[in-house]
Amino acid sequence: KEISSLFEKMDSVITLHQRKLEHLNLKKKALLQKLFPKNGERYPELRFPGFTDAWEQRKFSEITYLSGIKNKENKPYESYSISNEFGFIPQNEQFEHGGTMKTADKSMYYIVTQNSFAYNPARINVGSIGYYDKPDNVIVSSLYEVFKTTEIVNDKFLWHWFKSNQFNHLIEKYQEGGVRLYFYYDKLCKGAIELPTIDEQNKISNLLNGLDLFITLHQRKLEHLQLQKKALLQQMFV
Repeated sequence: KEISSLFEKMDSVITLHQRKLEHLNLKKKALLQKLFPKNGERYPELRFPGFTDAWEQRKFSEITYLSGIKNKENKPYESYSISNEFGFIPQNEQFEHGGTMKTADKSMYYIVTQNSFAYNPARINVGSIGYYDKPDNVIVSSLYEVFKTTEIVNDKFLWHWFKSNQFNHLIEKYQEGGVRLYFYYDKLCKGAIELPTIDEQNKISNLLNGLDLFITLHQRKLEHLQLQKKALLQQMFV
């Protein structure tokens, strides 16, 4: 009875954290829909006090540029790939034994510098896009599209927009292919985004960054509880 009671309490706490995490993710999803204008509109549903101007439509060809440089000298930069959930991730964490890039010739791969976006054109429709903000250069496969933004864009604002329904609609509109669909950088450049002033971008970015941090903290707490339960299961039964 004592053992059963302990695990029932632990399961209850785990369930509460799962529900809290689900609630936060739903809250973020709702905010993304309200903080960015719907397609064809210039005003979002939800705004910060003091901001009333219409958002200005900008082509991605105006606000981004390709920045991937071939690693011609075959420098031993760490190899990264893009995951749907975490964005940039070292290959040795995503693939067993470091993946095929561990021992491959890296001269044809792209060097990714600080404040760059990158995505896989064949997997962008499932959220495979990342933002790299660390100071050390890394490399990604030459299959990836690597780009940066101009000074009128807050990168984190754009990063959150890439997680919105508006970006999904853009992908669906311009992706091409047969069995497998692709969304190359030239297709991105055909699309447009509604942009507010940089001050309003900063406000929106800070709000969503804070929510992301809160979500991450709850995710880590949940993972810790699940590991704790697993350890107890091993220790409390013969």
